[in-house]
Amino acid sequence: MEKRDQVKVKSGREYDHLFPRAMLSTITKKEGATVADTIKFIPQVVNETLFHTKKIAQVLKGNNLRETCRNIWQFVYDHIAYKKDEDGKEQVRSPARAWHDRGKIQGVDCDCYTVFISSILSNLKISHILRITKYKEDHFQHIYPIVPLPDGSYITIDCVVRNFDYE
Repeated sequence: MEKRDQVKVKSGREYDHLFPRAMLSTITKKEGATVADTIKFIPQVVNETLFHTKKIAQVLKGNNLRETCRNIWQFVYDHIAYKKDEDGKEQVRSPARAWHDRGKIQGVDCDCYTVFISSILSNLKISHILRITKYKEDHFQHIYPIVPLPDGSYITIDCVVRNFDYE
């Protein structure tokens, strides 16, 4: 998934106090990283930066699981612009950095959305899985969280698409 329709993101300034200040440095973890490297790295980033979304997680907690997931999707969709990473570069931002880079000029891509959402879900102790997909290419192109339900179905939290619980 490479393109999200242009969405006018809200400023979100009223939420700035809920996030730590972002470190604005760029650290190269691995030259020539593969999709497998990125997949392994995302949970590590989430675990190391859980404190970034601890406060916003409580704001987004709903009365039930579905409402909570919808609140998370809506918040990210409304406040964080999508922008595909530059070809040949894979950026995995911490939640604080994603919040900093959220404007439509910068924006973040699906793996940064995934880190942000996974961090919130983890803070709320909501079990989830990271789903990786490919489309026309012969390599994986997209990642997003899903929340498994007891009946075998799941809730999709993919902020690249325009509808909640849609794949």
